Amino acid sequence: MLKEAKLISLVDKALNQTARIRVECEAVYFCPFCTHYKKKLEVNIKTQRWHCWTCNAAGMTIRSLFKKLRADPSLFTELYKIIENGTYKKREPEDITENISLPKEFIPMWKSTNSMEYGIAMSYLRSRGITKNDILRYNIGYAEQGEYRKRVIIPSYDKEGTINFFAARSYYDSNSYKYMLPPWSKNIVGFELLINWREAVTLTEGTFDAVSIRRNAIPLFGTIMSDKLKQSIIENGIMRVNVVLDNDALKNAIRICDFIEKLKVQEIDVHLIKLTDKDPSLLGFEKINDIINNSKPVEFGDLIRLKMNL
Repeated sequence: MLKEAKLISLVDKALNQTARIRVECEAVYFCPFCTHYKKKLEVNIKTQRWHCWTCNAAGMTIRSLFKKLRADPSLFTELYKIIENGTYKKREPEDITENISLPKEFIPMWKSTNSMEYGIAMSYLRSRGITKNDILRYNIGYAEQGEYRKRVIIPSYDKEGTINFFAARSYYDSNSYKYMLPPWSKNIVGFELLINWREAVTLTEGTFDAVSIRRNAIPLFGTIMSDKLKQSIIENGIMRVNVVLDNDALKNAIRICDFIEKLKVQEIDVHLIKLTDKDPSLLGFEKINDIINNSKPVEFGDLIRLKMNL
């Protein structure tokens, strides 16, 4: 328990907060990445996993949390002393590389197998309205072993066809952590390889929603729009942006409201589609696209009313 107490104290120092401790060494904090007014960042001191339930920032180690925080090197030194009983060696910038790849246990689902897990994963995808064509187009897979075992994995590729992110969703509802995201930067354009910048784009919170909409849909992997996505929308002269969010996402969408204002200043029509009952993946392709096509542009008065309700 002494080791856990030291780790909690160190994370407190890195976040400049005092943790609220739950059972099984679960430390809860205000998230510094989305600044939600409630404590939504959970750090499991035993497993070292951390995850924000609002913006989906996540990682597998406390070190990755410190790295994302750009913590002082002295905190890394203390961390290594506690965990590995070693010392932290500061690396030069040219030595630091980010290894972005699909999990080695990733199995593409376009090729059927006799595995029971494959059958369960396929049944889950069908229940979400995902077709075989979707599986092939997005290279959807799953894992039976490893960190992302028993999860459907939806990759995202940049315009060069190189993976830039992925989302892993448990196909068992009993799993307490339904979504897992890799500890990579989310300053990307989701599904960039499939985007036609000459047409309107649709922004969604998650990958399943974007797959269900299909037509030029970009997942945010949360409710915060990346700087790269903002820049791409403006630089490509997009004339219409659809923002599709469910009620939970809208409650934390103050930053999206601010960006909508900036888009309107650029004379871009923004259509905010608020879903009250079902998310796009449950509504289906035809229904959600009918809703998008029949939506009206956001006016500044709409933004004011939305902000008042946040």
